[in-house]
Amino acid sequence: MWPSLRRAVRSKNVSHVFPICSGSMESKLTGCQVLSQVLPLGYPESLFLTIRRFSADSRERLTNSKLCDELPGQEAADQPDDNSDHNDEPSHGDVTVEASKKPSETTASLSRSWGSNMDHDADLKTRHRVHRPYLFQTVLDTPSDALVTMLDRWIENGNQLERNEVLLVLFHLKKQKLYRKALKFLGWIEGTNLLKFEERDYACFLDLTARNSGIEKAQKYLARVPKPFRNEVLYETLLVNCVRVSDIQKAEEVFREIRNLSLPLTVSACNQMLLLYKRVARNKVADIQMLMEKENIKPSPFTYKLIIDLKGRSNDMSGIELVLNEMKASGVEADFATRTMVARFYIYGGLTEKAEALIREMEMEYVKNKRHAIRSLLHLYADLSKPDEVARIWKLCTEPNREDFLAAIEAWGRLGCIEQAEETFEAMIETTRKVSSRYYNVMLSVYAENKLVAKGKEFVERMSSNGCPISPVTWEVLIKLYVNSGEVGKAESFLLNVAEENPDRTPTYGSYIYLLRAYAEKGDIHNAEKIFDRLKKVGYPGKKPPYPVLLEAYVNAKVRPHGFRERMRADDVHPVKIVLEHLKFLDQLPKGGVPELES
Repeated sequence: MWPSLRRAVRSKNVSHVFPICSGSMESKLTGCQVLSQVLPLGYPESLFLTIRRFSADSRERLTNSKLCDELPGQEAADQPDDNSDHNDEPSHGDVTVEASKKPSETTASLSRSWGSNMDHDADLKTRHRVHRPYLFQTVLDTPSDALVTMLDRWIENGNQLERNEVLLVLFHLKKQKLYRKALKFLGWIEGTNLLKFEERDYACFLDLTARNSGIEKAQKYLARVPKPFRNEVLYETLLVNCVRVSDIQKAEEVFREIRNLSLPLTVSACNQMLLLYKRVARNKVADIQMLMEKENIKPSPFTYKLIIDLKGRSNDMSGIELVLNEMKASGVEADFATRTMVARFYIYGGLTEKAEALIREMEMEYVKNKRHAIRSLLHLYADLSKPDEVARIWKLCTEPNREDFLAAIEAWGRLGCIEQAEETFEAMIETTRKVSSRYYNVMLSVYAENKLVAKGKEFVERMSSNGCPISPVTWEVLIKLYVNSGEVGKAESFLLNVAEENPDRTPTYGSYIYLLRAYAEKGDIHNAEKIFDRLKKVGYPGKKPPYPVLLEAYVNAKVRPHGFRERMRADDVHPVKIVLEHLKFLDQLPKGGVPELES
């Protein structure tokens, strides 16, 4: 997500607004925001509406994703950031903007959208632009190593770069997680001086630098930014990225610097620290709450969500209700995402009756007015193991779109109702014009969760025969399928083969983590270290080596890991609480570990 730029909102000349990168709740988690509704000549108004729709879809996926380990409604640092686009190739199947139409369709659409009262000269100019490909599509289609050459030629051909065109380029690059290409594109703009960099531009460049090259490079870039632009916006952007990779040392350093420089302390910055401490140092959460009270910083809805999440993870149900009462007293209404989270905690805490009452209340209030609520209700009833309720809610969705189909497939998968999941998938295929690999992967995940290896293999063959790209995400699901079925060796062999056969594509971070966890659970130190070493060599930007997972292998094998602290220090990894507890336990073991007891 792009760093927040509150000042841009106050800007009078909004037609020059760059994409905003936000880590604050004020951004409504919409990702790359469009503050200017004035698109360049030749872009239909519907394209702006499409961007708004994409942003809303992105937020909803964050709210409802079952794969996300954090609470619904996350901030920028809380988003998954695999950045696994090493081949820099866009997945066009997932892009459904108007520019993905055939040229003739696009031209017709544009012609219909233009007003008939344009003067003759403007009309000629507009028609000339119709026959050119959009800059964002050209950038997406151009290999990363040829990007600068293409852009130089584009300018030489008489084109002029406009900020709204830059916005569209960065929006689509961000949408497909092509952060490296986005940084290259923005670096070209800075190097050519085609647009004068402003506060929001420096913040966006800083964010991309952190995602691609790590926090230290981002800090060095921040030091080079002209002093007038080195403000709280840039420091918050850096803080967001520190929290995103759970670097507690760097995050605390940046947070102190905000205070030392007397920059405005916002609720967004405090929320980022709460988010970080929720993950790695829960004992420090109270310190941030006290600081907010001292500085008279009013909690945002996301602040309350974080506290509710903490209470729920501690199984403190009465604490959750106290927070809800405090929200009500402060005039903050619990939104659907917050209530969904509370319902899930009730379910996991064994308070089934309370959960059902809350879900019924949510259903009466939302299902008729807010279509996306159906997706959450499907998941909640699946968590309650109520297939009849899932079927009832699914019938209410009379005109489902692809996201609705996905929610239903996932719900049936959780219930182990494979036949219903397959029927829903087939219905989606029949009613949807084009389905990308993402939708196939959801069905494949159902087979993985239910350990159906044979069905999973058949489904992959079907994907291939249907011309559906087998992406690194598909590889990850297949590895999960093998691991869940107890065939860890096959999972590793598969990972090695696809990595060797596709040198231009890199397996996802999750692929290695699934394998590492599987070996760690078995106490297989040798293979765990082998996977750990491979993962480090891949070098995922912004990802620190997963030492806590590796340490579990030593804990389960009851073997002392010599020099483990030194290894973590060398990789600049700060030990979290669970790691310290594991190391303390292992230090008490005799040298050489504990031998296996004879049966």
